Amino acid sequence: MNEVRTYKIPDEYFFRLHHVRPRFKNDVEEVLLYVATSISEMTVLPEKEFNDELNKVLFGFNKNSTSTKKTIDNWRTEISALFAFIQETEGHLQPGITAKRLANNQYLDEFFNYFLFSFQYPGGHIKSQNVIKQIEAGVRFKPCQFILQLLIEGEKLTGKPFSITAEELTQCAYFDLRVTRDNRHPKLVAELILENRAHNVEYEHKYQSLWNEKTQSFPSKGDVYRYAGDILDYMVLANLLNHKGTGYYYYLNSENKEAINFHLSHLVWFNEYDKYYEAENISTSEIGALEEIWFDYVNSFDNIEVFAPHLDEREAENISALIQEYYSRMKVEKKVPTKIFGDYGETLVLAHEYLRTKDKSNRQHLINKIPTQLGVGYDLQSIEIEKKKRYIEVKTTKSRKAINSNRFKLTPNEWDTAETLGDNYFIYCLTINEQGKNIFIIQNPVKQHELGNIKIDKNLVVEFSKTSGQWNKLLEIAH
Repeated sequence: MNEVRTYKIPDEYFFRLHHVRPRFKNDVEEVLLYVATSISEMTVLPEKEFNDELNKVLFGFNKNSTSTKKTIDNWRTEISALFAFIQETEGHLQPGITAKRLANNQYLDEFFNYFLFSFQYPGGHIKSQNVIKQIEAGVRFKPCQFILQLLIEGEKLTGKPFSITAEELTQCAYFDLRVTRDNRHPKLVAELILENRAHNVEYEHKYQSLWNEKTQSFPSKGDVYRYAGDILDYMVLANLLNHKGTGYYYYLNSENKEAINFHLSHLVWFNEYDKYYEAENISTSEIGALEEIWFDYVNSFDNIEVFAPHLDEREAENISALIQEYYSRMKVEKKVPTKIFGDYGETLVLAHEYLRTKDKSNRQHLINKIPTQLGVGYDLQSIEIEKKKRYIEVKTTKSRKAINSNRFKLTPNEWDTAETLGDNYFIYCLTINEQGKNIFIIQNPVKQHELGNIKIDKNLVVEFSKTSGQWNKLLEIAH
């Protein structure tokens, strides 16, 4: 009988990386969208007042109304620390760019790309004493970029798509200073993983340094691997990775090469900690003073086009051909508008409107995107079959899984326009996820508000119910 081989990081190289783990991990997309939409218009407030307002928001999420204040405080801390939703200036807090962008765009894959782009160890997402431990250990590690490179190197070695588990990532890289401190090349890590697989090696996880005196036990495998697993899961939510199998093997999403290449070719680093690597003594107050700078740093990235959702080549070709077909039929106008493509959701709804009126009207030339700079209070001009116009404001939510998203923001201009146009004003709430693309159509939101079918707060955050309108499947061109 063959002896089972085990693999263990040598003690002198073992160092456990960790970060804040949100208690709402299973609902992370829904929670982040809810909070971002709620706080994005909050004003600059003293810390206590801002936190009190944010707590009210969190108490309003799902079943949180029965939660304790301590639980809500923990949620608030986790959201602000890990995801940088809040920026601080001289004791006053305000919503960060990360929160505002998510509230405005509602593209969760875009949000997680920004999050992963700046995420590093050490970083201001953990307590100062833990930052000091990472500095003293010499850790300098960008997990997203490393994981992408690791999977690429594995594919080069095997000649086929390469996947890893959270266990393999933890044991062969995440907790190994030869990687996180000494910059061991991802190719060598891929070779190690393949060698361990070839010999059916089991991984030793009960490290002495992880012994819990309180429980008198070692953590479970799941607890040991959860930090690497979190980052892998966030990379799935960013559409950088896919996963398969019950043991969750993670592999590159080959359809998102543009974003993957951007992460690999644009390496950024928060360097405010660098001067402390050679210091003999580091105080928590020194490191704590850098937190404000850290959150400003995370919120400094914006307008990265490759992170925003894009039509794939086939979608773009099909929609262009569809619109060209309709314009070629028109006697009054044969020129196709130049601004067909741009915003992802608006373009999909534009095609939907062409298909909705297919063969029922000769007025498709009136279906157009409206340039943002005109500020008319809607995104698209469409038509009704009976010679009327339909003015459409598009609100798109894009997530990995289906989430219960029934909230969006309006601008004062959009609300004023809705009041003016009445029954001709529509809001199309387009939801895109792995289950498909659907639109919730609200006609005359002002009237729906008066009827009590939608709620609107002082910041024009709209919350709709199933009585506010109706769901429709997005009409798409058959491939």
